[in-house]
Amino acid sequence: MQKWPVGLVIAVLACVGPRVQTTLPRRFAVEPPEWLLAEAEVPPPTVPNARYLGKFKTTYYWVVEEDDYPTGRAVPVYDTDGELVGRFPRGFVDAFKIEAAARLRDGRCLSYMKRADRALVGDHFLGFGGHTLVELKSVAVDPRVVPIGARLYIPQAERVVCNGRPHNGIFYAHDIGSAVQGKHIDIFAGPRGNVEAFTSAGMRSLGSVDVYILE
Repeated sequence: MQKWPVGLVIAVLACVGPRVQTTLPRRFAVEPPEWLLAEAEVPPPTVPNARYLGKFKTTYYWVVEEDDYPTGRAVPVYDTDGELVGRFPRGFVDAFKIEAAARLRDGRCLSYMKRADRALVGDHFLGFGGHTLVELKSVAVDPRVVPIGARLYIPQAERVVCNGRPHNGIFYAHDIGSAVQGKHIDIFAGPRGNVEAFTSAGMRSLGSVDVYILE
C-alpha cells in the first residue's frame, strides 16, 4: 500500500483541526497589577545600637537675617524683660516669628519665645529647654514621639555635602514646634542657603526620611 494517502490525511487534519494559541488575543490580555509595577520599598539598613522609628516627614527652618530686610522700622520687638530690642521691618518680624531665629546686623541672635511673644537676645540661638541650636545638627521634634535631647541618625543625610564637608547623619532633638506633630522632623539649617544642600541631595522639604534613635 502506498504511504502518501496517510500523509495527505494527516496534513488535512492539521489544517482543519484546532490550533494551539501561543499568545493571548488582545481582548483577553491581562494588565499586570499595580503593586507589581510599583517601586518596592527598600527596608532601612541595620544600625548598631539604634532603634528604627520609621519614616518621618522632613522640613527645614533657618535664621532670618536683618540684612535681607533693608527698609522699614515699624514693628517693635521686646526682649524677655520687656525692654525694647528695636524696631524692624514688618517682613523681618513676621519671618522671625515663623522661623523663631533671627540675626541682627550687629551680630546679636534672637530666639523667639512664642508663648510670651518676646525675643531672647544672646550670642547663639536657643531651642526648647535651653538647648543651643547647632546648624545642620539640631532638629525640632514632637516630644511625644522623640524625647528631647535624643541623638538621632538619618542615613539619607550622609549623602549631603555642605560647605565642603560631608554630613555624618547624626542629629539632636533640641527643639519643638507647634507645626511639628507626629513623625515629623524640622531641621535647623542655620543660614537659609544650607537648605539647598539637603534638597539637592534628595532630602526635599515635605519628603520622608528614615529616622533611628541611637541608644
